Amino acid sequence: MKRIIFTIMFLVSSIYAQETALNSIINNVSIPNVNKAISDANALKNDINEKNFKNFLISWKKVEALYFAGEIDNDYLDSPRYIDVFHNLKEDLNEQMQRVITSKDEANIALFKNSFKTINALEYVLFNDKTITNREKTLSVEILKSIVSHLTDIKDVYTNYLKAEPKSETWENAMIINTLIASTYRLKEWRIGDPSGNSSKYKDNTDNKRAEYFLSKSSFLAIKSILDAHEEIMGESNYFNFGKMAAQSGAKAEVNEVKQAIKNTLDELKKLNNDDFSNAKELYEDAKKLHNAYYLSLIEQLSVTAKILDADGD
Repeated sequence: MKRIIFTIMFLVSSIYAQETALNSIINNVSIPNVNKAISDANALKNDINEKNFKNFLISWKKVEALYFAGEIDNDYLDSPRYIDVFHNLKEDLNEQMQRVITSKDEANIALFKNSFKTINALEYVLFNDKTITNREKTLSVEILKSIVSHLTDIKDVYTNYLKAEPKSETWENAMIINTLIASTYRLKEWRIGDPSGNSSKYKDNTDNKRAEYFLSKSSFLAIKSILDAHEEIMGESNYFNFGKMAAQSGAKAEVNEVKQAIKNTLDELKKLNNDDFSNAKELYEDAKKLHNAYYLSLIEQLSVTAKILDADGD
């Protein structure tokens, strides 16, 4: 995927003039979502079971879907990869985690790689078979300690931004739209297109094993959580979100297009069962429409300029 930075060339004048969309989103969405992820991770650490894992997964995907911390503070650009390595790892993580499980080393020594302390590694530890052994519980606790540490860092970035001298509103809004575009690209191509055989890379080659959380059968949960996160900053709310800002800036029709695309994708997701992507063609098409609603319609109406910074080969 080409990395594209959009600069939004407009000013907002509204009853919310004292608060930017980003500050409102950080206060009402980002920090609460990180707090929920930390709470769910600690709940799982205290009681290792499938339900608690899925609760944590749902809350983490919201944090990841709207990850602004890396742009706010470049020191935290890679923090999501210390928590989740889906589509960003060349090695066979499952094979390596099986060796970690059978190892006699202490958990903190056996988990010597960053990738071993991610939610993907945790999923294998918990769902490689039907039994969670004491060794697997011990490894899970160690993994979750690392994840909570990174989530706490992310929370600190957000709280510190609210206290610091703000960046320009133009920069903030451009950063938000870039995040939304990147999130929906990964949603349609990586999370839906690859397992369903609708991406260009795997055209007409469906394989559920490519799904993000195949072992725990939680990939649809992850997709729903990502869409719910988009709804939080584009849909109806009692706080000033990006949808309200864009609508007040002359893009009401385009915001409604985004909101309808989110709804359509969620509705289509409800029709599918058991994390089976074999009939996910319409889901892919709906996610594609959502991506285009940001990437084409909303950006054009808000009068932006795009600058391609680099291409990473995807």
